Amino acid sequence: MHYYRIIALILISFLSFRLNAQELPEGGEDSISKEDARLYREQQKARNLFFEANKAKLTGNAERALELFNECVNQDPLNDAAWYELAQLYFQKNNPEKSIESARKAYEISPDNTWYSLTLASLYANNNQPEQAGLIYEKLLLSDPQNTEYAIELANIWLQLNKPAEAIKIYDQLESRLGINEDLSMRKHRIYLATGKSKKALEELEKLAEANAWDSRILSMLAEYYLLQGKSDEALATYKKIQLVDPDNAYINISLADYYRQQGDLEKATESLKAGFANPYLDADTKIQVMMSYYSQVKDYDGIEDDVLELSEILAEIHPNDPRALMLRGEMLMMSDEYGEAREMFRKVNQLDPGKYQVWENLLRTNAILEDYGQLALESLQASELFPMQPMPYYFNGFSNYMLKNYEMAVQSLTNGVKLVAGDNRLISDFYSMIGDAHHALGNHAESFSAYESSLKANSENALVLNNYAYYLSLRKENLEKAKEMSEKANRLVPGNASYLDTYAWVLYQIGDYNSALIYAEQALKADGSASAVVMEHYGDILFRLGRNNKAIDAWEKARAAGEGSALLEQKLKDGKLYE
Repeated sequence: MHYYRIIALILISFLSFRLNAQELPEGGEDSISKEDARLYREQQKARNLFFEANKAKLTGNAERALELFNECVNQDPLNDAAWYELAQLYFQKNNPEKSIESARKAYEISPDNTWYSLTLASLYANNNQPEQAGLIYEKLLLSDPQNTEYAIELANIWLQLNKPAEAIKIYDQLESRLGINEDLSMRKHRIYLATGKSKKALEELEKLAEANAWDSRILSMLAEYYLLQGKSDEALATYKKIQLVDPDNAYINISLADYYRQQGDLEKATESLKAGFANPYLDADTKIQVMMSYYSQVKDYDGIEDDVLELSEILAEIHPNDPRALMLRGEMLMMSDEYGEAREMFRKVNQLDPGKYQVWENLLRTNAILEDYGQLALESLQASELFPMQPMPYYFNGFSNYMLKNYEMAVQSLTNGVKLVAGDNRLISDFYSMIGDAHHALGNHAESFSAYESSLKANSENALVLNNYAYYLSLRKENLEKAKEMSEKANRLVPGNASYLDTYAWVLYQIGDYNSALIYAEQALKADGSASAVVMEHYGDILFRLGRNNKAIDAWEKARAAGEGSALLEQKLKDGKLYE
């Protein structure tokens, strides 16, 4: 529209120049006076200047346009069209003072020109001169009393001048002419709110709702305002009306849920949410946001976990092809320890959108928890191919291969993955811990101990590494004092752990401190309700060293019954002697 306005002004100005210019008679310049000829040449030059200036403006050469329009007004100070164009150009250059000065010149030359009036009024209003803007809008409105735009702008000026009552008068006049409509009612509603007149604000909404009895959106605004004013009965009645006039309304049950939550009736709130979630016309994103927001406010509700689980089920059923809905369902199932169902949900998400890394990590975790190491190995490999810079798929792949006794593959995955970890020393420590365990299983003791050293360098309080490192040193009878220190630390970090207590007992045994070893072996048995074969066999060895041979043989018998004893256990029982 602005472009066409410029073209119109060019044409009007050009025609104005032609009408005002003196035409030369047939005889040319020789037949007229020199003065008339001079005037004719100046007018011709002015026309050319104005044309060239507009051409520069339309081709984007603002600097040249400014220069030429200024030449125009220097030659002809009464050229209102040139002043108007200067106002526009100075406005674009963010020079409000020059823009206002130029617009005022155009307005003073042609005060009845609507475009000039509106431009100057707008510039005044936007540059903190509302009084001046108001005078122009009042004049415009006098010349065209039916013009709604002028009335609205004048009301805005009154608000700028902090005279809300004057603005209300204008809105009332418009309403009496146009009838009740949302724009005017909401303008008045906001003014009443801002001036602390809550009763008047309510009356405006009630009047608007009465005039739009079938408009559920307007009724919703009224219900929400009733709630803000503590009028809960009126709010509920309005929500019920919305259900009648718009039974398919996607949001009404969400609004009712919020109403019941505020009233403390969380059961009804949840029932309303379920009804809302079952509505296929309410999009999944909105439902997810509502659920997260709602339950962050009712954390103390006893039935919250069951309700969240049920809502996520409804969400997944209504939106079976929405990855976010299925992902949320999977996460809720994980929180409820339903790992098998959660895994299937994450797989569905990956079918729809394989590019969500967090879904893959959740899937890998469910495999690990379910001890499905074959699937964990397969899907962690897929995840590492999709997300080669994420370390966790490599960790899970290494872990699964370790559990499947594919130790070399485990070392390879873990070694590749640990290089990707940045700024997380605990995770680095866990990687090297697993690398150490895998090397130990391969019989690479030097590499195993080196990995444990790297793990402890990253996290010196990794109790698992301290225990395993100490235990493997004790098995090889190497560096036993270091093994003792590490085992002591592991037991300080995690007191009462049967495996850690057994390791400490065994280190003491290897050192030759059998009495102290016996104390910790008995603590390990007490901490382990069903003693493992390893712990029981160690206990028997310690007893034998202390000369309690019959008790030692009893302990070995129990170790054999528990299964997974050492390769020498049967020989010990057969000969009734200690073999190491």
